[in-house]
Amino acid sequence: MAGVSQEYTIQDAGDEKRILFHDALSLQNVERIARPVDEYVSHVPEKSRIVIDLSDLKTMDTVGSGLISTLNRKALARHVDFRIENANADVRRVLDRFLWLDTPQKKEKTFLDWMESNGESILKAKDRFVEFLQLVADTLIFSIVEDKRTRRVRKGAVWQEANQIGIGAMGIVCLLSSLIGLVVTLQTASLLRMFGADILVADMIGISMVRELGPLMTAIIMAGRSGASIAAEIATMSINEEISGITTMGLDKVKYIVVPKFRAISLTMPGLTVFSIVCGILGGFIIAVFYMGLSPSAFIHELSTAVFLKDVLVTLLKSLVFAWIIVWVAAHQGFSAYGGSEAVGRVTTTSVVLSIFWCIIADALFSIIFYF
Repeated sequence: MAGVSQEYTIQDAGDEKRILFHDALSLQNVERIARPVDEYVSHVPEKSRIVIDLSDLKTMDTVGSGLISTLNRKALARHVDFRIENANADVRRVLDRFLWLDTPQKKEKTFLDWMESNGESILKAKDRFVEFLQLVADTLIFSIVEDKRTRRVRKGAVWQEANQIGIGAMGIVCLLSSLIGLVVTLQTASLLRMFGADILVADMIGISMVRELGPLMTAIIMAGRSGASIAAEIATMSINEEISGITTMGLDKVKYIVVPKFRAISLTMPGLTVFSIVCGILGGFIIAVFYMGLSPSAFIHELSTAVFLKDVLVTLLKSLVFAWIIVWVAAHQGFSAYGGSEAVGRVTTTSVVLSIFWCIIADALFSIIFYF
């Protein structure tokens, strides 16, 4: 027995400390009870348990519930488990109305609770998805329907964008694709030699570059180079309120800004993809001829038997879809930029990550549809 009084009893049973209140816990007696009980709780060892037993308590007012709330806070500060047990109906009614515990009672979350906590995020995601669909629709429509006023304002914009997006990327595409073709062929050569199947290196590099590595590597390079550039440009215009100025002039922002980029990347991406495939196969050709000792004619003949027209057409369609994903994601992120200059970096990074992610998802869907 750790402490006894006419108004309360403290029972110490190892890790469990039990405090029993008797008869009443109200304004008339809380002042006498509070100090010794509070001092006892302050010295309870950490990671033990305090149980407030109200089985013998008949009445309680708001002052009594305040005392229990204070004990609860002190227990939590010492990492002590705090529980209330055996309250009668009248006492429980006071506790439910006035008692505030730092550790709320656990209750199973319902679907309505989940909707309440996540509803705002869901609505924002829905709004952004609708904005993205509107951007896609406007881009497709305005790319087909010609506007003489916009064409007059941005004369030659498509060819200027094509030069920046396509021709400017040829160097990095050639370098990386050649190195990838070279390394993949070099890594495969030793394995094929074990089975005496050196000639199959032509099939391997041809199929891998045409079906997968060529279009996917080009898309990743374009997402990191041109996609980031588009997102940063549009984000800067949004922050500097140039978009508002374009709208004030009576010009459509999608038609004026996005459509030239959309047309330019649609024209250049298939060509860059073919260029990437050729460079990758050329890298494999160098390893096959100068390291593995294959004749150039044998390599070319084996390559022609492995790659079909269907593969080329699917790759061109794939590259076009990748191009559209890159420009749509970049433009959508750019238009959504707000705040200061840090927003440009934020939306640029998000644009690159999302573009690569959705290009890989689209690539997987193409593989399932055409080759599964």
